[in-house]
Order: sequence, then structure tokens, then C-alpha cells
Amino acid sequence: MRAQAGNMVSVSAGGDVNFGDGVTPTLTANGMDYPFADAKDALTYGDLAFVNLECAISSGGSPVPGKEFTFEGPPDSVNALVDGGINVVSVANNHAKDYGATAFMDTLTNLGAAGIAVCGGGADSAQAYSPAVLDAHGAKVAFVAFCNINPAGWPAGASTPGVATCNDEDEVAESIREAGKKADYVVASFHWGQELATSPTDDQVRLGHLAVDSGADLVLGHHPHVVQGMELYKNRLIAYSLGNYVFSPPREISSRTMTVIAMMGPDGLVQARIVPMFIRGCRPVVASGEAGASWLSTIAGYCEGLGTEMSVVEGRGFIRGKPATKAKQ
Repeated sequence: MRAQAGNMVSVSAGGDVNFGDGVTPTLTANGMDYPFADAKDALTYGDLAFVNLECAISSGGSPVPGKEFTFEGPPDSVNALVDGGINVVSVANNHAKDYGATAFMDTLTNLGAAGIAVCGGGADSAQAYSPAVLDAHGAKVAFVAFCNINPAGWPAGASTPGVATCNDEDEVAESIREAGKKADYVVASFHWGQELATSPTDDQVRLGHLAVDSGADLVLGHHPHVVQGMELYKNRLIAYSLGNYVFSPPREISSRTMTVIAMMGPDGLVQARIVPMFIRGCRPVVASGEAGASWLSTIAGYCEGLGTEMSVVEGRGFIRGKPATKAKQ
């Protein structure tokens, strides 16, 4: 399947969401409508909303021995995702199994019960590499996700739960191609890169290009915990790192974030709208005034370094693609 002329779809995307660690007491004190309260307008601006779920959602399991950082949010934190308008999450990251296989499966069950689609993980490898396919205005959008930062025991096996990985890049490419047979648009998510680096690594760029070459219409990245630039490659947007989103960041650089709303047509990106945000009180809030303008200017500089122009109009960033003109053959 491929999109037909005029059949456009928009996806809103945020970065790392962690309901564990320092976020849990904030949820307890403020309620489940708190985390996305200021970001909700941006998230629901698109037809579908995506984030990377950087924790287990369970009341069970125990921290993986020897792992420095382990994250688990309470079961009712799925209600925060629902309230924020989130439709689909990736679990292909290095914290999905922080509390073991049972808590990981609890996470999938809790998300499913809340009506939230999952990509990048499952009860076995077949499920982990299969797309989550959602409908948007008569079009089908497939989401696949892969982790390039894999602790021991993380990858899904033939009969064991876990995440989809980048260990076999042919398998990544095939997963994206297969997703394209089931949908009009394919969104590929990657957990990759170097923490706190504001520029993508060579591996990120190579994998991002591989994803587009394999049929991805939009590539969304995370793991560095800071925002990286966006690249327009073959008229497909690659957001190399969306940064933190709902998090308890230990430093100011990792509290600067954004929401990206990508409008896609049959010929690729039509326009990406970038909403600048700062994390305050563990949640993303819209950045305005001089601080917001300065942050947008920084993001534009990151994009320029990747050969992509981002303009700024009335407190929002814009990356222009090609207008939708004709159907794909």
C-alpha cells in the first residue's frame, strides 16, 4: 500500500517519557492529567501522537541486578498517556525490561487495555518486529521501532519477550518494507546515538538513511536525552533525537525539548512544525518569549548542520518539504 494524492496524514511526536524515578512522586501529588497538560495541544495537533516509553508500567518485578538506572511507573500512569492524547508508543529502548520480563509483559498488557498501540516490543520476535498499524482519516499508518542500545537479555527471541533491535540491519530493513505493504505511511523509531550529544553519530545517519531507503516516510530518534537536529533526506524527515519529554532531567541541557508535528503526503514531507518546549516540574511546557526564540534558533542551527533549513515564524519552527502532488505508483 502507498498513499494516494491528497491523502495526507500528520504525526505529532515527543521524546522520552519516564513515569518512574523522580516523576512518580510528581504524578502522585498532581494527578495523571498533569504530565501532558501543557503539551496536549501540540500532541493532538497531529492526527496521531507518538512518544518513546522509557520505563516499565507495572507494580511487579524487581530491578535488573547491576543496572545503574532502572525505571518503573505505576500501572495507572497509562492514564496519563491517554489524557495526553497519545495513540502509540515505542518500547524499543534500554529501559523497557528494567524490572524483568514479567513487568515488561505487564507493560504491554496495561498499554493494550488502555487502547494505546505498541511498537518495537512483544512476547516474541515476530511480535516485536511487526508494525502497529493505526488509521487516520482513511489512511493507514504503520509504526515500527528498533533499539540500538541493548543490555543483555533485552532482544526478543523466537519464544521470549523483548524488544526489536538493530543487531541485524537486514532484519530492520525487511521489517520496514513489510510494514509498507500494510500501510500508506511508515514511521520508524530508533533508540540510538550517544547520550548528551547534540549531533548524530555516523551510525545514526547511516541507519536513518537505511530506514528511508527501505520505505520509511518519517524517522523518529531518541536516547541521547537532548535534542539533535533534523534532516530532510529524500524529502523524508529524520528527527535524530527528540530529547526528553516527561522526565526528571539532572541538567539544564536535557530539559530543553520540542514537539515535532510532521505532515506527510504521497511525495514525503509536506511540512514539519516544531513547538519549542522546556521541561519544568518533570513535564514539557511550551517555551515562549526570548527564551523560546533562543531555543528555536539553536534547533535551527542543529538542522543547518545537517543541511536542512528550519525557518521560524511566530514562535514556531517550520521545515518545508514538497507539496503533495501525485499518487505513488
